[in-house]
Amino acid sequence: MLNEAQERNLSVTLRIVEDRLRDIDQMIEADDYKGLLKETKNDVPVAAKDSMHEKTTLIMGRIKMLTERFNLVKDQNEVSRLALARLSYCWEILEDAKTIKMKRYGDIHDGLAVILDPELDAIINLILEMEHLLRGF
Repeated sequence: MLNEAQERNLSVTLRIVEDRLRDIDQMIEADDYKGLLKETKNDVPVAAKDSMHEKTTLIMGRIKMLTERFNLVKDQNEVSRLALARLSYCWEILEDAKTIKMKRYGDIHDGLAVILDPELDAIINLILEMEHLLRGF
C-alpha cells in the first residue's frame, strides 16, 4: 500500500511521536530538577498526569496498529551509540563557545581566553574520555 519512501516517512514520523511521548511521560513523572544552569518544576497536577497517561496509551495503541498494518520496520538503537552522538554534540558546541569564536558576538575582554578556554578544554577532555569509555567495551 505504501512505497518505500512513504513507508520510511511514516516510520520516522511515528518513531518521533513515540519518542516524544516517552519523553513527556518521563517528564511528568519526574521530580523537580535543580541543576546548575537549568531548573525544571513539575507543575502537572495528578489528574492531568493520569489523563495524559491514558491519552499516551491510546496513541501508542494506534501507532502499534499502524506499525502492524503497514509492516513498519523497528529502528534498533544502542545506548552507547546514542550517548556517543550526544557527547559529540557537546564537545562540538563547547569548541564553539571558546573565546576565538565569541568574537562574532562582540569585543572580547582581555584575559577572557586565559580563564574560559582552559575550563572548556578540561570539560572537552572529560567528554572525550567518556567517549573512549563507550567505545572501549
